[in-house]
Amino acid sequence: MSIDYADALSRHTEAVLSDERAFADMWLQQVAPLSSRVAQAVQGGLLADRLAWVFVAGYQCALRHTFAQLPADSMAAFAVSEDRKGDPPLPGVTSKIVDGETKVSGYKTWVACCATLSHLVIKSDRGEKANYHCLERSSHGLTLAPKYGAFLAEMSQGVAQLNQVAVATPLDASQVSYFGLRETLYIYMAFCAWAGKFSESAEICEALIHRLARLVEQPPKDEAGLVELKLVDQAVQTLRESIPTAAAANYEQDQRLIAMYSSGIQKRELQ
Repeated sequence: MSIDYADALSRHTEAVLSDERAFADMWLQQVAPLSSRVAQAVQGGLLADRLAWVFVAGYQCALRHTFAQLPADSMAAFAVSEDRKGDPPLPGVTSKIVDGETKVSGYKTWVACCATLSHLVIKSDRGEKANYHCLERSSHGLTLAPKYGAFLAEMSQGVAQLNQVAVATPLDASQVSYFGLRETLYIYMAFCAWAGKFSESAEICEALIHRLARLVEQPPKDEAGLVELKLVDQAVQTLRESIPTAAAANYEQDQRLIAMYSSGIQKRELQ
């Protein structure tokens, strides 16, 4: 991994990306063609003018690290959440064979980038029966409905309803167990790239990006790796606290995006 962050920062020209479509278009044009996920996270963070787009940048990279089969020139979402406690309760997604074809039905109750995604990765069933499938937005039987979220409000969020949606061969799920950690690390990476535009020391941001890049490729498997993960998290939180609230729209509220991951990392143990 070779990222010259200082050079990228010096060449960066700030642009206002007032809605998700504007960021998605810029992502597809300028970021998706880059050859490495680290480069994508860094460039996506630099292009972001608010933390909602920092999240989107890191999230897209984590998705592609987890599911390599995803089309490169797409915006995607990973729909796992199911809420069966509503009134009426919404059934989770399950699969069954219909006329010799596997079809999935049910609800996923949190979908990121609902307005701009072209592909949706869903988990069907549970336990040993669980599988992961990539659906095109236009899939027959798939309906996406918007929902309001106060947190990262500029990013569209929604609910997915699946009614006998045909699915093909399941995705390779060998990296799914690392998705949560890698999502955090890629979001941190995009945040550090973004923060360098406001921090007094871009060198600190660059050093953190390199440390995060090593962790994202090799999640901690020993005590030394776990210590490094926790130290990097502490450094990212210190960086977060140094950014003025006027740096971006809704920063005071949306900085929770970075803060909320810290507790889990600091409590993390070797698996």
